[in-house]
Amino acid sequence: MIKVLIVDDEPKLREGLRTLIPWEKHGFTVVATAANGLQALEKYHTYYPELMVVDIRMPGMDGLELIGELREEGSGCHVLILSGHADFDYAKKAIVHRVDGYLLKPVDEEEMISYLEQLREVIAQEDRYSQWYEDEPARNREAMLRSLLVRAEGESDLKKYTSALELDSGSCEVVLIELLETGNATEEQTAGIRGILEQHFLKKGTGHFFNIPPYMGVLLKEPLLQESDRLELYGELSAIMIKENYKFNIAAGGSVSQAEAAFVSYTAAQELLKRAFFFPKDTIISPESTSLSDLRKDALNQPEEFSENAETRLLLAVETGSTAVIEALVKEKVYELVAENTDEQRIKESFVRLLSTVLARLEPAYPEIRSYAAEHSPPIGELYHSYYLSDLQEQAIAFLEEIAGQMNIGGRGNEIKKITELIQRRYNENLKLETLSELFNYNSAYLGEMFKSTTGEYFNTYVDKVRIEKAKQFLTQGMKVYEVAEKVGYMNPDYFNAKFRKYVGVSPTSYRKST
Repeated sequence: MIKVLIVDDEPKLREGLRTLIPWEKHGFTVVATAANGLQALEKYHTYYPELMVVDIRMPGMDGLELIGELREEGSGCHVLILSGHADFDYAKKAIVHRVDGYLLKPVDEEEMISYLEQLREVIAQEDRYSQWYEDEPARNREAMLRSLLVRAEGESDLKKYTSALELDSGSCEVVLIELLETGNATEEQTAGIRGILEQHFLKKGTGHFFNIPPYMGVLLKEPLLQESDRLELYGELSAIMIKENYKFNIAAGGSVSQAEAAFVSYTAAQELLKRAFFFPKDTIISPESTSLSDLRKDALNQPEEFSENAETRLLLAVETGSTAVIEALVKEKVYELVAENTDEQRIKESFVRLLSTVLARLEPAYPEIRSYAAEHSPPIGELYHSYYLSDLQEQAIAFLEEIAGQMNIGGRGNEIKKITELIQRRYNENLKLETLSELFNYNSAYLGEMFKSTTGEYFNTYVDKVRIEKAKQFLTQGMKVYEVAEKVGYMNPDYFNAKFRKYVGVSPTSYRKST
């Protein structure tokens, strides 16, 4: 509302103007009235109205003297003059004091409202100009920071910016802040958090805040040279963000020797934020930080103990209820992916597929798992919306351990039973004793002895015999030999022929003909 002060020595006229004109309807509010110029001057300094309605003739200090006093003080307050017919020529002298209009007594309501509508637009425009001028220093600072951080083509004289920003002392560093989950935030909300952060750094005086979408940040006058410096700044910003209910990532681009090179630190911080998924959470990411993707070399240099990849062993671990090894296998799967230089989206897609495959693999063989799976579907949404690889790992491990727990119907001592049941279901897969011994945490030789002692057969012989029995069933159904060989897990038909003769005594073709 635009504030109004009514000044007239006639009480009835003052009250009449205050109550009869629909001020608020037109965007105005009467904050006070005064009976003479001196009283009006005092109330002006109390309320600072944007509009004064002033009688031209009053005892003591009249209207013209009041207006003249205000103009000498530099006041830009708008003024409407009230005058009688006899004073009209006198009132015109007020033109030297920049008045906005003349109203004859008694005041015509329509004429007054017409003035108010005009003045409302004028005052609104003045407010916009005023705000623009107030913001101009901030805009200039923002423009200079942009020139330093986002090097425009042909921009070479950066010293003028660093001097204006008082960044001549030497080294500095850029810290970038990325807000997460801003899809539902209004412009007012994001402007609010920007304002809070700007005020924080303004009060501290440690650097210049800037907003270069999609990031906010600060050009620190003193670099974060120690881990303790990064922890302290993270604590400050985390307290603000949590209070305002924002999730965020923060990256520091590293120290540069002079402010003219701030764009190097800015670019480095940008690149770190693009790979924030691979870094630990709840910290300021810096060039010194170690990410999971940095472990790529270690992953590549690790010797392969088993021919099966982590995913194959992970599927077997879940099916056999081997919960103890799931966490290690999930992490190994992650290392396999980073060793292949897989990006964030592909990693998420791989784990969504993996978790879906687990259920698809188990449901046909274990009908009882279907009802459980219907109520415990894979956390696909959570995986896709994971901001950090560590969170994705935890979600995958929790889900797989939960499913494996449903499969683990017995404790230690049931391993051989589980293995024989597994062979009956997975006879066509490349099952190896070494892989199973890892899942059950046994020495492979010892597990082999346990298996032979319980079943009377060596592991590989047992697998072959199960395969051959299945092959006999398929041959009886009229399937071709090469189709049967592939169906029971022998990729080489000649090798299948040899195995079949060994255990049955005739060739697969002869057996099919005789049935």
